[in-house]
Amino acid sequence: MIKNLMCSKNLLTRSAQVKDAAEIILIVKQVIAETSFFPRTADEFNFTVEQEEEYIKNAALFLLVEIEGTIVGSATLDRSSLSKLNHIATLGITILKAYCGLGIGNLLMKKVIEWAELNGVEKIDLEVFQDNAPAISLYKKFGFIEEGTKIKAIKTNAGYKDIVLMGRFLNS
Repeated sequence: MIKNLMCSKNLLTRSAQVKDAAEIILIVKQVIAETSFFPRTADEFNFTVEQEEEYIKNAALFLLVEIEGTIVGSATLDRSSLSKLNHIATLGITILKAYCGLGIGNLLMKKVIEWAELNGVEKIDLEVFQDNAPAISLYKKFGFIEEGTKIKAIKTNAGYKDIVLMGRFLNS
């Protein structure tokens, strides 16, 4: 395992490409299977390669983190095509469990915020499970604030989970 992630010569951040679609699908399914912090199960994540390719083409931003040539994480920003909502981008981050806690989330957040500021995004929104303390801590570290809660938004075999709505205004 890489101890000092930022010094690794084998770490690469780059934009997703259509050719990455099949690998991205596998990574997302693995992350869903590793964690309870997704609103769908791995079986319910049934994107085809063609659908993932379209998503890659249409996402405002789709960043990948590779270590030694393997995708280990990603961040996406989606913007509405509606003029009254286009100033806001919705953030999603996915990181394989084995690579959590190594600084990948920090790296992705820095790059996402930099891109958003350069591309006229005025606010970044996200939703996070209320019991996902590491993610909430990361978002707060980067200036996100809690804006509300969707009560009992997720129903699991173990009971209900709330979703925290968070946002960060940028200096656009």
